Amino acid sequence: MKRFLGVLFLSVILAKSAFAVTTIPWTKEGCESVKGEWITAHSPTDEGCDAAHCNGLNFCRSVNVAMNWWSAVIWCRSLGRELVDLETACPKGLASSGTCANLKGRVSAGGQNWYTWTSTPFSATHSYMISSGTSIGNLTRDKRSEVKAMCK
Repeated sequence: MKRFLGVLFLSVILAKSAFAVTTIPWTKEGCESVKGEWITAHSPTDEGCDAAHCNGLNFCRSVNVAMNWWSAVIWCRSLGRELVDLETACPKGLASSGTCANLKGRVSAGGQNWYTWTSTPFSATHSYMISSGTSIGNLTRDKRSEVKAMCK
């Protein structure tokens, strides 16, 4: 019985530490410390922007690991943050022919396309995602290829 209780206690302790949330400082350095890329969106006064389409907010985007939607949610939560929603990442993006002025040119991807999950559902099985900061699409949540998390 003592052995069983010891194993049970150890299991609870290990499980609790495995699901611990690490709140990083919401700074460029904090984001980079978890292998993320710090992104500052365009401000309303930037060229090609206005208050309806650009908000100047900061985001932390995963860099090294492509993940499905559920993993992206968990990655952000593990940092004490939330997966970004479409309206925060791309204000009025759907109303603007599916474009994202807020993030255009803000993510360094070495000249390649990049894709970021949002928490905004498209359907029961799909969520909206942002492609290279210029367009908005949707993807099945279990898709993993090249899609990253972006936290707010």
